[in-house]
Amino acid sequence: MVPPRSWGMRKRLPRSAPAAATAATVTERFGPEYYRRFYGNPRTRVSDAPTIGKLAAFVAAYLRHLDVAVHSILDMGCGVGHWQPAARTQWPRAKYHGVEFSEFQCREHGWTRGSVLDFAPQQALGRDQFDLVVCQGVLQYLDASAARRAIDNLAQWTGSALYLEALTTHDWEQSCDRDRTDGDVHLRSGAWYRRQLDGHFTALGGGLFVKKDADVTLFELEAP
Repeated sequence: MVPPRSWGMRKRLPRSAPAAATAATVTERFGPEYYRRFYGNPRTRVSDAPTIGKLAAFVAAYLRHLDVAVHSILDMGCGVGHWQPAARTQWPRAKYHGVEFSEFQCREHGWTRGSVLDFAPQQALGRDQFDLVVCQGVLQYLDASAARRAIDNLAQWTGSALYLEALTTHDWEQSCDRDRTDGDVHLRSGAWYRRQLDGHFTALGGGLFVKKDADVTLFELEAP
């Protein structure tokens, strides 16, 4: 997993863009030091288990309101795995599948190794779709072409609902705490992401989307 915004610690900063992503190898970039900084050190970590627990409670409550049953969860880019205990609390009978590209995290936690660009869930996990797919803080690490492919893949794997978070240009310039947020990424507008998602999903707000071909009834004002 790669870090989402700094939850609950926002500060406005001067407008400036970070440098383009470095040429460091994935193995080097997403190794122990990366996770110590963004997930281990209380002074610099971008998120923690209680924060994800609160987020999962929101997602679960909204999906229950919509009568969306969650029996299977794909956490694509699961990193340190904060969604695993949160999912167990909110959906005790659901099967959670953590998938991670970082070799370090796979060794540490036993996740299934895979990338949002080429993961084959049927081969690795024995199923093609999942009731809920989570992809938090991953897409900003991909260039535009790869991010479009990733969104198409997420749509293919999603049976009912997607929780998606990606750092945008506006987030970087206006909302996030840069001391706790990795800016060495590909920044794009929120409108860019919405255009790519619109062909597959209906946005509900809060980072939650439902698949357009899922059997979910929405009243008009429930979808912004």
